[in-house]
Amino acid sequence: MTETARNKSLGPWMQSNFLKKPYRVHALLFVFYIAYGFAMASPTEILDGMRIILTESSILVTDFIYIAGLGPTLVNVGIMGLIAVAVLAATRHRPMGLDMGVLGLVTGFAFFGKNPLNMLPILLGAYLFSRFVKRPFEENIVPALLGNALAPAVSQLVHVPDMPFALGISLGILVGIFIGFTISPLAVWFRRAHDGYNLYNIGFVAGIFAIALMALYKNLGIDFEPRSLWSSGNNTSLMILLAIVSAYFIIIGLVTNTGQKVTLKDLLLLKTEDVDYFKWYKEKSYIAMGILGFACLAFMFAMRAEYTGLAFGAILSIIGFGAFGKSLLHAIPIVVGTLLADFANTLSFGTALNSNGHMVAILFSTCLTPISKTFGWKWGLIAGYLHLSLATNIAMFHGGMNLYNNGLAGGLVAMLLLPVIRAFEERKARNAS
Repeated sequence: MTETARNKSLGPWMQSNFLKKPYRVHALLFVFYIAYGFAMASPTEILDGMRIILTESSILVTDFIYIAGLGPTLVNVGIMGLIAVAVLAATRHRPMGLDMGVLGLVTGFAFFGKNPLNMLPILLGAYLFSRFVKRPFEENIVPALLGNALAPAVSQLVHVPDMPFALGISLGILVGIFIGFTISPLAVWFRRAHDGYNLYNIGFVAGIFAIALMALYKNLGIDFEPRSLWSSGNNTSLMILLAIVSAYFIIIGLVTNTGQKVTLKDLLLLKTEDVDYFKWYKEKSYIAMGILGFACLAFMFAMRAEYTGLAFGAILSIIGFGAFGKSLLHAIPIVVGTLLADFANTLSFGTALNSNGHMVAILFSTCLTPISKTFGWKWGLIAGYLHLSLATNIAMFHGGMNLYNNGLAGGLVAMLLLPVIRAFEERKARNAS
């Protein structure tokens, strides 16, 4: 069947151009998350679980599946996704590859840390910044949504011992507004440190911000107890969900007529002039996103790893960034490098190769894919090795307030490696001439 005939067979759905509306495509998926959540739990359990998610501490590591259950967590994920889509659409933001990554991060981190209440003050702060600089909110909406990496900083003050509840809420809202107000200009400035080779730039910014904020809190006698709440026992349900999500994107990509001739090789190599694959391949980039989802499924199976809320959130972010910077073939050297560091850690301390924390760091290490794509697999190995070593040891400095801990680690790795890589590249160029 030709693509034209296949499109006609889809009837009014295709003719309405639904498939060429990325926000609608994602919104449908987010509605499915909510429906899947209600299939996992009763309405009463959903309400009780959402109450826990909205009121409990959310610093790292707080797996919402552990504290509230899988059903309520999926409902939170769906609601967060719908809010993000609604804000993007309301600001008339033109869909691009980074938006797919943003939606993957927003929903992924709604498995641990993000909820509607600690999200809104940061969005408000970004809106006020737009008014302050007299620029359209559309220009700052992406940093605002990503700035929710610091969502725990908004809600955590309620849980400070001896602090009145009303004061904690008020201070938390003010902190959230301040974060939203400053995150956009900071993102532009800090990107220079890694030159875009860390896809999770806001995680890098938020990490530095959180370290400074944590120091200020400690100076006022405010400290937070570390948490290590990991869920277990949901592998079957989450494996099925991952397969459905991955297949959904591949099917959408296959049946959408973009007027382009795109091969599977194109979607594996992704040889483009920049990292915005959606700009180059349009809806066909969904296929690359789905491929990454199935690759994660295979990887988790091979590692016999637990589908914790954090691991599944990491996978959703990988799928999202399949339209912006992440490609399967160039991610492999990064992941192999992290596995080498994981093995070294096992030899030194006897920790399991598939321990929860290491699996999350391995999955998120793909934020450094541009390094292997630009400079080759050898530098990818080194970047991956450094990433796992840093990601598993720096959360103590920000007290768990930066949900994008791996974004901070990725930024530091890129910042440290780039001068060395470029020195080698310059020497190679001189020898060649």
